[in-house]
Amino acid sequence: MARKRLRIEEEDANSQAGWLFADSFLALMVIFLATISFVPALTSGVVMGSGSVREVVGSNYIKGLVLTYNNFDGAVIQRDIATYIKNEKLSPTSDVLYARIVGGYGAGETIDQGQIRAIAVSVQLKKLNLAYFENTSIDLGSSDKIGKDTFILRLTLAPKGSN
Repeated sequence: MARKRLRIEEEDANSQAGWLFADSFLALMVIFLATISFVPALTSGVVMGSGSVREVVGSNYIKGLVLTYNNFDGAVIQRDIATYIKNEKLSPTSDVLYARIVGGYGAGETIDQGQIRAIAVSVQLKKLNLAYFENTSIDLGSSDKIGKDTFILRLTLAPKGSN
């Protein structure tokens, strides 16, 4: 008499694949949330100069220097940077690693006029050949929150050779 074959059921892992994906995703989210929870609080920079534009300077630099001026004077800029270095007890050989120059523009003007003013300040800084700005990376911007005669320098300083 012919024997009836018993069908042996094999384990099927396909039903577990979705759970494995969900658990892996959950683990990655926990790691992500743990890493962003411990970001240090950043403080605003020191504001110096002749302008009054505190609402524009931002708060994305730890001990960054923010200079505001109504007209360009290289000697005053150099003096203000030296004063900042002395007051913050930084190395006397500090360089400006990064500078963001924000040019102002007024009513009836376009954002391009603020950019042109920032470019003009950048050119004047380069012409001065200040030791602080030898290896500086410069970024340009413009804002209508400051007057057309005002510009802002946001500077990040570090000891020479650290860049």
